Amino acid sequence: MRGLGRRLRSNFGIGSSRMAIRSQHAWYWRWLLNILMMVAVAAIVWWVVQNSYRITGSSLDEVRQQITALTAQNKALKAELDTAKATLVERERQLQIEKAAQGELARTVAQLQEENAAQKEDLGFLRRLMSSGASPEGVGVTDLKVERDPGSGEFLYHMLLTQGGQRKQDFKGRVQIVAHVEQGSAAKAIVYPDPASPEASASFEFRFYHKVEGRLAIPEGAVLRSVEVRVLALPGGQVKLSRTVNLP
Repeated sequence: MRGLGRRLRSNFGIGSSRMAIRSQHAWYWRWLLNILMMVAVAAIVWWVVQNSYRITGSSLDEVRQQITALTAQNKALKAELDTAKATLVERERQLQIEKAAQGELARTVAQLQEENAAQKEDLGFLRRLMSSGASPEGVGVTDLKVERDPGSGEFLYHMLLTQGGQRKQDFKGRVQIVAHVEQGSAAKAIVYPDPASPEASASFEFRFYHKVEGRLAIPEGAVLRSVEVRVLALPGGQVKLSRTVNLP
């Protein structure tokens, strides 16, 4: 029994010799096996990728055709969109032109209406003047008005000069405006146009009637009290007619 115990202790005890487990295959066989497994996995993945279209119920050619069709449709839609944008820009430009033309037409119509009303007024006056055989001899003035221009603050004046009687010859002359203003406690008269300016020598001739219009620029801070209109005959500068308009 003691011999058996020593033998067991020598084989399985602390002092027993170490055991080494060695593979039965060589290292190159193991590497070959690993390579074959990697090739098999790659083949399976490649097969799945190549046959995925069959698995989903469609072929690769059909998918390519669909991609080609969608690409062509996308290009066509882009071309239509560009055409629509260009058409929209052109229509907006035409709309702006039409709006500008309508605005210009409205201004022209308003101006023509004003001119038509003025011409009707002048025509009515001339009819009355021509139908009356008792018109006074010489130069007369009608429709004399002086009013402030709200836009510029200046004063606008207009009048209609007429020649009554037999009208044997044209009347030649010019109009002189004398504005009586108050500035502070001082009162003074301003002559338009300025006698020293070239406009002072401007003249006109008429046989039946002549319309006169103009502007009066009053000094800042001054108050216009009255306007005297003088019709001077040329040559000589004799005052043929004088009218005064008082302002409030």
